[in-house]
Parts: sequence; structure tokens; C-alpha cells
Amino acid sequence: MTRAIVIRQYLPYPPEVVWEALTDSDKLGAWFMPGNFKPVPGLEFTFRKPPQKGWDGITWCRVLEVKPLQFVSYTYSGKASAEKTLACADIHSNLADAAGKGIFTELDTILSFSLEKQGDGTLFTLKHSGFTGFKLVVVSLVMGKGWKKLIREKLPRVLKEISEHAR
Repeated sequence: MTRAIVIRQYLPYPPEVVWEALTDSDKLGAWFMPGNFKPVPGLEFTFRKPPQKGWDGITWCRVLEVKPLQFVSYTYSGKASAEKTLACADIHSNLADAAGKGIFTELDTILSFSLEKQGDGTLFTLKHSGFTGFKLVVVSLVMGKGWKKLIREKLPRVLKEISEHAR
């Protein structure tokens, strides 16, 4: 049993603007997670947030592939309990907390972003793959909700800011 999260979204910004939001560490941190990312194949880096219930706050990564303005991928690994996964997806209920209690997961996944120029904008594709086994497939369903929220709410704000500063 394996699953990948795939989200395609048209963004009304040119690939150069979207690329900056994906590869500038500060911009990436503004819509996703703070870290020390640089688009350099082989580079090991981390995303870090304050530790919280069920998670130490660290996601370990290594850049796999970079095609400027087109594609970037990296490993995405860490350890967390179901409590963390539910919190990331903004799922807060006694039933969900009880169902997730004691479930611990280790992610060893790959995160990639593809950009394709479309008119004046960009067709953006996120693929988060490598969810293997029942537990991680369930985690992927919850993480998919979190990704959709980031792409539809936070990423557009950063893209708008980058675009306005470029003028």
C-alpha cells in the first residue's frame, strides 16, 4: 500500500516568482517552514519549528534534483506522533485525538515541486511521495489537507509580496 500526495494549482505569477518562493530560504519559510534550504544538489538541510506535542520540530532533508525555474526535489524525513499530524491539518477533536493516541510514524519521503509556464502564470505541481504502509497512507491523507491549505492560502500571499517588490 503506497500513496503520493499530488496537488496541481494554477498560479497567476510567472515561473520566476514562483521559483523564488520555492528556493529562497526566507520566502520558503514564510509560507511553509523556516529552514536553511539552498537549491544545491546533495545539500543536507533542515526545516525547524518550535517543538510541539508529538514532534521535535525538525524535518531532515537532502536536495536531490534542481532544474532552475522548472523542478526541485528533496528528501523529507522526520519522526512524529499522530497528534502532530492532526494538528498540522487543523483537526482538533476528542475523537481524532483518541484515534491517534500512541500512533508514531517515521517519514522517509520525497517532496518535489514542478513549474510549467502557462500563459502569464505557472502550473504548479506539488508531489509528496513515499507514503508506504497503512499508517503512512493515513498520515498522507491528513498531510494532503495541510498542503492544500498552504498552497491555497499562504503561498499566494508570499507570491504577491515577491511580485510587488519586483516592480
